[in-house]
Amino acid sequence: MRVHPVRAAGAARQGSKCARTAVALRDLSDDRGWPRIVPSMSFIATISPRSTGKSTITAWLLHALHERGYPVVGFDADESEQLYRWWEARPVGSYPFEVHKEASTRFHVEAPKKLPEGHIGAVDCGHLENHAGIGWSVLRVADLAIVACSATNSDVERMDELPMDFFINQVVPKRADKAKPKTWVLLCRVQPSSVVAPKGIRKTLVEDDWNVFTTEIPAIQKYASTAEGVPIHAAGSHFDELVTEMEQRGLIKK
Repeated sequence: MRVHPVRAAGAARQGSKCARTAVALRDLSDDRGWPRIVPSMSFIATISPRSTGKSTITAWLLHALHERGYPVVGFDADESEQLYRWWEARPVGSYPFEVHKEASTRFHVEAPKKLPEGHIGAVDCGHLENHAGIGWSVLRVADLAIVACSATNSDVERMDELPMDFFINQVVPKRADKAKPKTWVLLCRVQPSSVVAPKGIRKTLVEDDWNVFTTEIPAIQKYASTAEGVPIHAAGSHFDELVTEMEQRGLIKK
């Protein structure tokens, strides 16, 4: 049984939104003389239609990768600059890497210049519903897009209404490889006592042809407390588990 209904009205809204998104992206799609950059490094972008804890996910993922021996750089492509503020107020022993502010429709031009050879750039991307141009620019150079999705029907519906797959497909002609970035859904804010709901959400997403990580990020205080001046130690965390899964799936490698 599907978790959320497919409504004719929703389909109509989706078609209308597809058209509006296509126009918006077409207006931004000319290179305006900007050089095409073929990155020799790797970008992992955390994206979603709306706010779903992307800054927290990016911060913890950066630490998990660093603690596993990956050289990393953070990029804050969200106008709220939350990730950058956390980095600025970092306590001793946390955030032992650079974080750059890059909430711009020129991300695909400027960010690769700041990512050293052989490094992974983890990107906290502003929500796509209101910052389409920035998200589109980030996806032009992303090697892996992690779609943060709360384990709720409403978040799955927001993915349908954007629609997320259409948004990502619009970037393909402007990417150096002319292909979609690898895209995986990460279920987050999962209630620890909930079993049925995440399974249903996962089933719905898989039926809609999304790749879904086995790792889930629970709604627990350790992650909810992420803030300025709060240290992060990712070893043994769910994000450490996520790095292992990414390695096993061949999504990242040293």
